[in-house]
Amino acid sequence: MPTMTPSERIDTAIRLGKPDRVPVVPHIDFFASRYGGITQHEMFFDIHKADAALLKTVNDLGTIDGQGLSYAGMGKVFQLLFPSVPVIPGIDGAPDDCQFQFVERSVMRADEYSRIAEDGPFKFMVSKLLATRPDFRSWFGVWRGLGGLGVDSVRIKRATRALRKKTGMESLVGPNLAFTPLEWLSITLRSCQDFMLDLFRHPDDVMEGARAFMGFLQHIGWGLAKTSGIPRVFLGGNRTSATFLSPKQFEKFALAEWVEMCNYFVDRGITPILHMDSEWTPFFKYFEQLPARKCILNLDGTSDIFKAKEMLGDHMCIMGDVPATLLKLGEPEEVDEYCRRLIEEVGAGGGFILGSGCTVPVDAKPENVKAMIASVRRYKP
Repeated sequence: MPTMTPSERIDTAIRLGKPDRVPVVPHIDFFASRYGGITQHEMFFDIHKADAALLKTVNDLGTIDGQGLSYAGMGKVFQLLFPSVPVIPGIDGAPDDCQFQFVERSVMRADEYSRIAEDGPFKFMVSKLLATRPDFRSWFGVWRGLGGLGVDSVRIKRATRALRKKTGMESLVGPNLAFTPLEWLSITLRSCQDFMLDLFRHPDDVMEGARAFMGFLQHIGWGLAKTSGIPRVFLGGNRTSATFLSPKQFEKFALAEWVEMCNYFVDRGITPILHMDSEWTPFFKYFEQLPARKCILNLDGTSDIFKAKEMLGDHMCIMGDVPATLLKLGEPEEVDEYCRRLIEEVGAGGGFILGSGCTVPVDAKPENVKAMIASVRRYKP
């Protein structure tokens, strides 16, 4: 078989074909920044320094076919996107080299779900930004922030193209971040505890609010994909997993959202990457309702990836799932052995992308990351 480019390997795997070798695509920005000698703040706010750190990482530890969700240069996006402001390195007193993390805080009340449809999702989100972000102070401040995002988006697009030209490495989704409505509500507007209580106390209100957000969130994902030029979108899943919901709850609240969101992107030529944190194994059967050979199921090391292969291997590409614990605490031999099993078993017949289970830890052992990258050249499905 002729040698493929990284892009060809990834596209072949998405279509459930068998590329010349298994592509390796870790979520590596946090680790690459630390390894490349820059702070997390620099990674978030200086895309050129972030790309230089990534280049040093792959030059030292091995060439990858692509990177997963990219945080490089996305600092301002994260400042504007979430009313419950995350911990962003170097912002609001956080240390420059601390770890980014979401903050569990409700910024809307349980009786406000109906307001989302009444006000419209954009106006509702702006009202919450104005209430929680005094630095905006007014609609003008929000519009100025949105204008800055447009400039940043162009800068990120140019840097992504330059990195691809220089290395051949593909950006799997770049900055193309999206959520289903329930995931969005529970992460950005209601804390985990409050949201779970709402499902029992105010189920109809939750569904009404979620419904109102659908088009808004679809357009965000579509707009990011069009701006970046990358025809894939990262759809994060956590709060609708089996860690939080029963099968009956998933069927009632979440399943239709996942189907509608994936169909929306597929119909527009955009591949959804279902980045599924937490336990999804009991819900694998539902993914047969998603478009065949058009999605990637990206698991984080919690779900049973081998069961996913068994149940979904002829329906969707599977990606993952070298656990963060193994990359940080294991030995290179253990990483190599786990990757061998993934390549030979989950990669059998094609349709597999080797990746990290969620993000490579910022303080992972470099020799373990190197072992993961090298495994795709050592083993064959």
